[in-house]
Amino acid sequence: MTAADSLRAVAEAGGHAAGALGVGGPEVFEGWHEFYLLAGTAAVTLVGLLFVALSFNLDVLIHESRAHLLAHARSTLLTFSYLLVVSLGVLIPHQGVIMLGMLILIASFVFGTIHVVQTRRPGGGGDPRFERGMRRRGRIFLIGYGIAALSSAGMLATRTPQLLFEMVPVVCMMLGTAVGVAWDLLVEVGKMKAKMAGQSAPETRESDPRERVR
Repeated sequence: MTAADSLRAVAEAGGHAAGALGVGGPEVFEGWHEFYLLAGTAAVTLVGLLFVALSFNLDVLIHESRAHLLAHARSTLLTFSYLLVVSLGVLIPHQGVIMLGMLILIASFVFGTIHVVQTRRPGGGGDPRFERGMRRRGRIFLIGYGIAALSSAGMLATRTPQLLFEMVPVVCMMLGTAVGVAWDLLVEVGKMKAKMAGQSAPETRESDPRERVR
């Protein structure tokens, strides 16, 4: 064996070690590029649409009696942000099993904890059916965070990149549920705005005759 062969063997061994530590990335992650690119793009787009829609109804949301609506809006934005973080993590070039596993595990723990804190805050007096639906979907979010945490823990323990496949139902489930929550939230805000407009209409009609006399 020549000196060049020895150097080549050392470099290959260092490359394998770097890949195991998460510095280099297995080729299996490259196959997920389009999936997570689409998931991250969808999350960012829906966040923007939700911001725009809620900005037109701030007069309904800022009242203290509608604090529960803001809590649901924050929970939805939190879920979209989580999906964006996970997607960005997978799209990092030369990604490794340990690095990606740590990222998903930490993100799942942090976002899941924030979600639990948000949902346990006392809310206002909303529609009971609406609140029951929000609680059911909140449990779906928690299940998604839990599955993602278990999958990432398995990746860290076994260094098996194929466990990333378990994130597919998590991403689809959380993205679809968040879209449903955002839609129901906007419908509920629209109902409250129409109710507020209906309550103010009689006052306007009573003031019209006085205005005409003046």
